Amino acid sequence: METPLKALHSRDGLGMRNETTHNKRGYTNMKKLIVLSLVIALVAVAPVSAAGLDLSGAIETEISVNKNGEDLEVVPGSELNLNIGISAAEDRVRAGVEFGLEREEDELMPTDIALGDIKLKQAFIEADGPYWYGGPEATTRFGTLDIGYSPYASLKDRSGISISGVDLDVVGLSGFYALEGPHGHVLGLRSDVYAIEDVNLGASIISDNEILRLQLDAAAAPIEGLMVAGNVAIDHVDGFDFDMDNLWTLQADYQIAEGTNVVAGYKHISQDFEPRYVAAKTKDEDAEHDWVHLARAKDSGLFVGFETEQQGINMNAAYDQMFAEASIGAGTEYEGFKFNVETVLDVPAVSAIATKTTTFGVGREFDIMEGLAIDAKYEGKWTGGEVRTLVHTVGASTTLGLVPAIDGLELSAEVSASELNLDSLGYKVAAEFDAPNGVNLGIEHARHVGTTFNAGMKVEF
Repeated sequence: METPLKALHSRDGLGMRNETTHNKRGYTNMKKLIVLSLVIALVAVAPVSAAGLDLSGAIETEISVNKNGEDLEVVPGSELNLNIGISAAEDRVRAGVEFGLEREEDELMPTDIALGDIKLKQAFIEADGPYWYGGPEATTRFGTLDIGYSPYASLKDRSGISISGVDLDVVGLSGFYALEGPHGHVLGLRSDVYAIEDVNLGASIISDNEILRLQLDAAAAPIEGLMVAGNVAIDHVDGFDFDMDNLWTLQADYQIAEGTNVVAGYKHISQDFEPRYVAAKTKDEDAEHDWVHLARAKDSGLFVGFETEQQGINMNAAYDQMFAEASIGAGTEYEGFKFNVETVLDVPAVSAIATKTTTFGVGREFDIMEGLAIDAKYEGKWTGGEVRTLVHTVGASTTLGLVPAIDGLELSAEVSASELNLDSLGYKVAAEFDAPNGVNLGIEHARHVGTTFNAGMKVEF
C-alpha cells in the first residue's frame, strides 16, 4: 500500500516542482533562522540563568606566495571556528554548539559571508541523572552523537538521542537512536559486564536499513604481565546466510621482563565487510582499528612484534602477514649522538623476501655559544625495487637567542643528493619567526620548488 508520504513524493508536474522549490527555500530559510536563534539564545540565556558559559573559537588567516622562475602563485586562506558551551546544576546539565564555515575561504579574512555559509558542525544538550527516584545514574544526550562503544562499534557526527553509563552493578547499559541518514535510521545497544575481576566483556548491536551488526570485545589479564584481547564484528544482511560478513582480531601482549615486550595475534576480515561503523582512520595510521581502512595484501594473517631495551639500545622487530611486510630497527644514544637504523621488508612469501627501504641516520645538538645551539643530522635512505636509489640528506637547524629583536627566529637548511651529479642535488633553506605583534612569518627556498613566503595570524579565544 502506498503511504501518503510516498504518494506525495511520487507526484509530478510543474505545479509540484514549483511547490517543491518553494518548500526547499522555506526549509533553508527556516534552518538559517533556527541556527541564528540558537546562537542568540545560548549567549543571552546563559548569564541570566547563572549557568557556566564557555565561549571559545579561533580566527586564522594566512597568505602563501610562491615564486618559481617566471611563475608567481598567491594563495590566500582563512578559517573561522566558534564553540559555545554551557553548564548548569553543578555541571550535571551541559550544552554545546560548534560552528564553522561551510566552504573554504580564498580570502585573507572571511568577510563576504552569508548566513548560509555558516555550518553547524555539532550541537547537543546532555544531562546526568536517573530516570526515576533512587534509580541508576545515566547520561542522556539530545543532538549530535558521539558514540564510541569500541573501535569497531562507533558512530560520530549524526543527530539523535543517546543514553549512556547506566550502571547496574555488574552490568553497564547504553543505547542510541540516530535520525535517518544515508543508510536509514540507526539503532544501537551496548552492554558491559563487570562480573569477573580483571576481565572486561562487552557486546554491541548496531542496526540500520541494510545491516545488523553484532560486535563483541573482551580483554583479560590472566597472569601478571600478560594482556589478552579480542574483537569480533559480524554483519547480518538481508536473507539468512551463515556465511556472514565478519571481522575478528585476537592479540596477546606479554612483558617478558622490564623493558622487553612481545606481542602476537591474528586478524581476519571478509572481502565484503563494510567498515561503516568502524572508527575513522587516524592521521598517523597507528591506532588499533586503522588496519581496516588500509590496502591489504591478504584478508587474514598473523602478526608478531618484539621490543626491548638492552644496554641503552632500543631494538624492535615486527611482521604482519596481512600486509606482507616485516620491519627491524634499532636506535641508541652515545656521547650526545643519536643513532638509528630501520629496514622494511616486502614478504609476499618466505622464498621471495625483498627489501623495500632501509633508513639510517645520526644526529647531535652542538652548543656553539650561550644562546646558540645547532641541531645537525644526517640521514640515508635506500629504496629497493626496479629502480634502486640511495639518497643522502644532511641538514641543520637552530633557534636564535642572541639578538633580542629577533629572539626565537628558527633557521634550517638541508642538502640531499642521490648520485654524484648536479641534477640529483637538492637543497632547501627556511626561516620562521613569530613576531611580537602576533604575525607568523616564514620563508623557504627549495631548488625545484622555488621561493615560498608565508604570513599569517591566528587568534584563539
